[in-house]
Amino acid sequence: MPGSMGDRTPRTGGIRDLPILRLFLEQAPEIRPLSLRFVDPATEAGYRVRSFRDSLPFIRFGHVMGIAVWAAFGLLATQVLEEGTTADLALRFGVAIPLVVVSLILTYASWYPRHWQPTLAIALLLNGFIWSTHRVLVPGIRADWAWAGLMIVLAFTYVLSREPFVYATVVGALLTAFHIVVTAVLVDDPGDVQLLGGFFLVVFAVIGMAASYGLERSSRLLYLRERELDAQRRRADDLLLNTMPLPIVERLKAGDGSHGAGSIADGHAAVTVLFADLVGFTQRAGLVSPHELVRVLDGVFTRFDELADRLGMEKIKTVGDAYMAVAGAPQSRSDHAHAAVEMALAMLEALRDETWPTGGPMQVRIGIASGPAVAGVIGRRKFAYDLWGDTVNLASRLESAGEPGRILVAETTYGLLEGRYTFSDPCVLQLKGKGPTRAWFLQGRVEPEG
Repeated sequence: MPGSMGDRTPRTGGIRDLPILRLFLEQAPEIRPLSLRFVDPATEAGYRVRSFRDSLPFIRFGHVMGIAVWAAFGLLATQVLEEGTTADLALRFGVAIPLVVVSLILTYASWYPRHWQPTLAIALLLNGFIWSTHRVLVPGIRADWAWAGLMIVLAFTYVLSREPFVYATVVGALLTAFHIVVTAVLVDDPGDVQLLGGFFLVVFAVIGMAASYGLERSSRLLYLRERELDAQRRRADDLLLNTMPLPIVERLKAGDGSHGAGSIADGHAAVTVLFADLVGFTQRAGLVSPHELVRVLDGVFTRFDELADRLGMEKIKTVGDAYMAVAGAPQSRSDHAHAAVEMALAMLEALRDETWPTGGPMQVRIGIASGPAVAGVIGRRKFAYDLWGDTVNLASRLESAGEPGRILVAETTYGLLEGRYTFSDPCVLQLKGKGPTRAWFLQGRVEPEG
């Protein structure tokens, strides 16, 4: 028995618990269900700006249509009215149409974007008031002529004006009420005619309000979805920029490499490649937890990334504890060797006081080489920007043959920097795959005299 002690069915008793209403409200919790305003003020402000920008063409078109309708009804009146033609034309072309023209001109005012909603609402109200008092001022106007014309004004209010639901509802309610009062007080229509006209207007107003509500709600939902898509697009772009240089990302987005990412490949005549490796990382990795190991690497490589950004270097990749960067690709630069050695010196400085979690100084071994290289994007899935060529191999070999806390540069790099930096005497190294190779240890910058 309903309501008995044995009835264990949970009841909340609220209208919000109706399934269809609950689904309706949960679809957009960011929107207030009655006013349709966004809960977040910043979102509301952004929507208003976008809404006006999108609505302005419709607003101006609505004004032009309004002028055309007023004029068309005037031509029709000259054929239908037996008396009052002069008064009709005077009211129509002397008051109503000039009012719409002035409202249209105001849409070009600098202040209009901030106040377009109340300004347009006033213009719609004045038009509706003129139409509703038309029968009082012009003899011979039929009752159906009056409320049919007001329906057109209401149609403009709910659809073409692009007024927000709240404004459209207030304007529609005021115009409907005003027409009913004027008809009842100032016009001698039979009761059934007044009832029929009022009924049609009220029904039309209610349908128009519902349409206005649905249109604005759909517009606001679309705005939310577009914001979400933009945010996701920005996140995707940020992730892409973390794996590839900006010029390459722009080329991919523009369709370069449409036959596959691997079709992007560029030859660079002069670049400088830097390889850096943390000394003793493999031995120390087994002495700390995985979390601590990742934290240390993340801290070191984040510093290196900041240096690369500041000096205009392009980070290519990290492999384990090895860090690779290049100057001169994907955008060429004449000072590529200078940028690379400045980054190398900054890397040594960044680790000067750093220690491993297990104790002992943290040191890095760096190799630098200059020359031609090929750069591009490889792969179809999880693709990445990479660099190939003898210059890359030489920089890697120099890093492996170097010493902790020191920078070993190739002869090609030394030739580009001689006189600007101090170097050790040349040494000849036996490099894998290259044989005897001359190289220099970079010692520091040449200090200016005086």
